[in-house]
Amino acid sequence: MLNGIELVQNRNGEVVTTSLKVAEVFEKEHKNVLRDIENLTAQNRAVKNLFYETTYVNGRGREYKQYFISKDGF
Repeated sequence: MLNGIELVQNRNGEVVTTSLKVAEVFEKEHKNVLRDIENLTAQNRAVKNLFYETTYVNGRGREYKQYFISKDGF
């Protein structure tokens, strides 16, 4: 737990976090975290399997992109 926010979760037996949680904990804009992940994976294909693209639904019912990030990716 960092700043009172649970950073990790269990997803199919693997410890992961999300790009949304990273943005929240480190007080960054989520769009910038997404951009950085996409730049990193475009430059280095070897790390692509450390990030899994998915979506989340906000409080208004709209769907947005996020990434699950493995322990090694974090």
